[in-house]
Amino acid sequence: MFWGVDGGGTSTRGILQTGPDTCGELVAASASNILVVGQDAAFAAMDAVLEKLGQSFSLPEYPGVMGLAGCDRTYVREAWREYCVERGLRRVWITGDYWLPWANFTHGKDGLIAIFGTGSVVFGQSHNHPIRLGGYGWKLGDPGSGLSVGRQGVKMAIRSAEGLEESTALTEKSLAFFGVQSIDDIIEQIYAPAYPVRQLADFAPAVFDAAEVGDGVAAKLLWGEGRAIREMMNGALHKLGLSEPCVGLSGGMSRLWYAYWHRPGAQKCGIHFTLVTGEAVYGALWLAKNWSQERRLYDTGEYFSQ
Repeated sequence: MFWGVDGGGTSTRGILQTGPDTCGELVAASASNILVVGQDAAFAAMDAVLEKLGQSFSLPEYPGVMGLAGCDRTYVREAWREYCVERGLRRVWITGDYWLPWANFTHGKDGLIAIFGTGSVVFGQSHNHPIRLGGYGWKLGDPGSGLSVGRQGVKMAIRSAEGLEESTALTEKSLAFFGVQSIDDIIEQIYAPAYPVRQLADFAPAVFDAAEVGDGVAAKLLWGEGRAIREMMNGALHKLGLSEPCVGLSGGMSRLWYAYWHRPGAQKCGIHFTLVTGEAVYGALWLAKNWSQERRLYDTGEYFSQ
């Protein structure tokens, strides 16, 4: 038996594989990205998921993968390792959440995936050599992410209202999104101390909608974002030495980019895209099974061997 968890900035999802082709019920809780909700809230969400998974089976006895957002940061990864140790979870692999959709897409074969959600990251592996580009977070910007597109869309709306950009539907869309009457009200709301910056990601679909009906400002914005994405993809494909440029697209923004790149007159980049639609958490099960077969060392092993 194996178990897997997908812990992100929106939700935490877990599942058990109880037989060769049998899975338990998918369970869910709130966000568990320490960088977003803090350690206490993240741990509480994970506790809720693991408690549900452990109602029928003793999880410490079975291998599991925890794919966690933000765990490339040293202190975040260490916090999760200590979490596992405190709860007696000896047989655990802790990895970045981008491994999960990659596993769903490639089933362990060489390949590349681009994940577009609130943030974005490009991840792939070739001949057991993994590479990750992007995933810098909102402070440095993630090309093609909901936050990057949404934030720039609001900025362009403001510039248009000030006469620094041509007229754009993004101005009216921004006013409607924030539920206000003026650009000054938008700025006031964004800079309020309690305003969650990540919420700007929810404006991204409005940018795609505007571009779809011929809005020049929105089209220019997406062209720039698309170019940055292609640079990351091509860079990763080159580093991995992949001769067949097929890239999987995953995450909440993936359908928008997929449709954008397949519309008439879209930018051509020589890459074939495939939507990865399965739940990412199933990738955790696949990894747990295969890493167990490969006898990969657990990420908590050194604690218990001391």
